[in-house]
Amino acid sequence: MGYFQGLWNNQPNTVIGLGVATLVLLGIYIALLNTYK
Repeated sequence: MGYFQGLWNNQPNTVIGLGVATLVLLGIYIALLNTYK
């Protein structure tokens, strides 16, 4: 947990970017699942 705390304090924009990218990838994945269901 300390590692992530340090990462958050040093590079909040990077952490936010990773979170947004993860959400986008999840959204695309779910959309593809629904398309080929």
